[in-house]
Amino acid sequence: MEKADKYFHGINGDMIAVNEFNVELKHDFVHRLFDNKNVIHLISKDTGLSNLNKEYYKKYGITEVILNRFTEEASECFGMKKLIESFGLKPSYLSSLLKPFQKEGGGFPTTGSIAILYSTIVLGKKDIHIAGMDFYETDYFNSMPAKDYQKEKGKALKKFIIEFIRKHKDVNYTFYTNSDFNPNLKNITVIK
Repeated sequence: MEKADKYFHGINGDMIAVNEFNVELKHDFVHRLFDNKNVIHLISKDTGLSNLNKEYYKKYGITEVILNRFTEEASECFGMKKLIESFGLKPSYLSSLLKPFQKEGGGFPTTGSIAILYSTIVLGKKDIHIAGMDFYETDYFNSMPAKDYQKEKGKALKKFIIEFIRKHKDVNYTFYTNSDFNPNLKNITVIK
């Protein structure tokens, strides 16, 4: 996220914010990143843990909230749906266009990975910038240490993303990361 402060201000258009970052929004540079952007909020089913505080949705004009489940999985995120509706918003579910890209056995490694797929498949973006994805190799921006199971999840996440990006050679992906991620693909730029 610190790299986003340096590089993201000149980027216009859609921005997908993933899960909860209420603490980060107290940092002035994160607040500025949200100004004058169409912010889409992609959230998990974890009520109270992946949503923003109610006032931030209004403050940043966030009207599009997407739950990280398909319509037929709605019962898994019933509580989160009700919470977002209590904020006066109408959350939606994942587009069925993403179904063919699920990992073996179904689902996705993380909500962050869904944001990359959503930007590519649903929004049809050709130039995608990703900040804050450190694959659990470093501590969180708000100083929470990554746990061992998260670090293993990060390895699987890298593999999943690389396989997806290899299939989308016409899309350029720029990662701003503190991880050792660098798959040496022509359509990936890594800024450390």
